[in-house]
Amino acid sequence: MDIIEPMVQDIRTLGLPALLSFHTVAREGGISAAAARLGMAKSGVSRHVTQLESHFSVRLLERGARSVRLTPVGQKLDDRIRSILAEVDLLEDIAREESVGVSGQVTIAATPEFGGLVATELFPEIRARHPDLTLVMRPDYAFEDMQDPGTDLAFRVGTFKDDRLIALELGGFRRALVASPAFLKDHPVQAPNDLVNAPCLTFRGDRPGATWRFQKDQARSQIEVDGPIAVRSFGILLQLAIAGHGLANLPEFMLGDALKSGALARCLPDWSQGVNPVFLTFRPGARKVARVAAVIEQASTKLPGLVTVETARPHV
Repeated sequence: MDIIEPMVQDIRTLGLPALLSFHTVAREGGISAAAARLGMAKSGVSRHVTQLESHFSVRLLERGARSVRLTPVGQKLDDRIRSILAEVDLLEDIAREESVGVSGQVTIAATPEFGGLVATELFPEIRARHPDLTLVMRPDYAFEDMQDPGTDLAFRVGTFKDDRLIALELGGFRRALVASPAFLKDHPVQAPNDLVNAPCLTFRGDRPGATWRFQKDQARSQIEVDGPIAVRSFGILLQLAIAGHGLANLPEFMLGDALKSGALARCLPDWSQGVNPVFLTFRPGARKVARVAAVIEQASTKLPGLVTVETARPHV
């Protein structure tokens, strides 16, 4: 039996300050840092952690000279505590918005490029409808932890599996292989195999190289590509491709202006690539908060038209 289950059942006998202190220690990596964050004495934070360890009869922290780290059971407990604290914040939001209506801040996490699309296409429309809302975008390629109360919504690209969250699939986008016309004149690409020895710009943070997959009717091609430059930023890869440094495989929603102006040209237009699904994720009960519900409603209406596949279905 999972030791965490009886812990969660007994947790109602503990005060929220003890849970908050432990979570802050876990997040900040030390008693002193947590005390500074909470505006408490170190002895108070340490006492809260000791209370939890005594209550559960397990060690939750491994204490070092300068920092602490969670034990395995401490990590599992902290995951649940984050959910509890998020629900408490949710209750406070619901109560507050009963009196003030649609106002306050909504914080959204997304990859930088998709976040840019959301900010430019969606944020102005939301602000026009709800002028008292403040919208904050957190751009990051890492999946934001939606159990953190600081994040209200997150757009995630690709496979999504998290039983703690609700995910609304808004559709998806494809990538397109592009390069500058001058580059293509010197490096013509007629078939996927031509990419093997071509200078390719890849989305990597460690080394150049990637696997690109293409389909044409029933034919499928999987190509290992390499090149002189790898950058973990589609925005920078876009600029490098425009400057003629190589071929780039970029999200289609980024390419409108560059293709229209002729700064970039499509390569292998008869070959398609797989769809990258886009999910809007949020905690259960988030729709009961007026400010978050307003953003979910507008995103569900507006964004499917901006991506390739216009199918939306809930994942619980």
